[in-house]
Amino acid sequence: MNRSTIDFGIDLGTTNSAIAVFSGSHGEMTKIIKNTTDGNDADITPSAIYINKRGDMRVGSRAKIRIIDEDTAEDVHIEFKRQMGTDHLYSFKSSGQSRKPEELSAEILKSLRADVQQRTGEVVEASVITVPAAFELHQCDATRKAALLAGFKESPLLQEPVAAALAYGFQVDQEKAHWLVYDFGGGTFDAAIIKSEEGTINVVHHGGD
Repeated sequence: MNRSTIDFGIDLGTTNSAIAVFSGSHGEMTKIIKNTTDGNDADITPSAIYINKRGDMRVGSRAKIRIIDEDTAEDVHIEFKRQMGTDHLYSFKSSGQSRKPEELSAEILKSLRADVQQRTGEVVEASVITVPAAFELHQCDATRKAALLAGFKESPLLQEPVAAALAYGFQVDQEKAHWLVYDFGGGTFDAAIIKSEEGTINVVHHGGD
């Protein structure tokens, strides 16, 4: 399908990730593309990577479940979003391999792209990716690098509280308004003050843990 707009959006989360598409129809306007790799048709994909001693990789639930097995726990990594933009290396003991945070994030993004292709037959070349309001330039750059590694030609970033405000019908044509947006994430809690003025939406201040 040839698209003239970027209709896909990705939540690349600390704990779970998901991809959705905007249809623009009068019915269901936004549709989550369900996970195909875990065999349970879930809306979300756990942000987890497992590499076994042969170097075979698993993504999502099939990776996360390995954490409870002490024989494979050192070959699984989660919450690598916290280290985006750093030189931290995640080691997979059995295979002797190591990966940077953006490389692990790229595998999650590849999995989401594959879900779309399997469900719809479409190859996603561009998607908006949300990032925390607290992400600094180096963290945003690492997110863009992960998207490139995953095969995305375009990946504009959108701050998560702004995305939330837009998704829930924020009226940008109001003369002036302030909103308080809470993000109860699986790995983080954030709150942001959002300002709408003269047709634009901006994060005034944010904080969290």
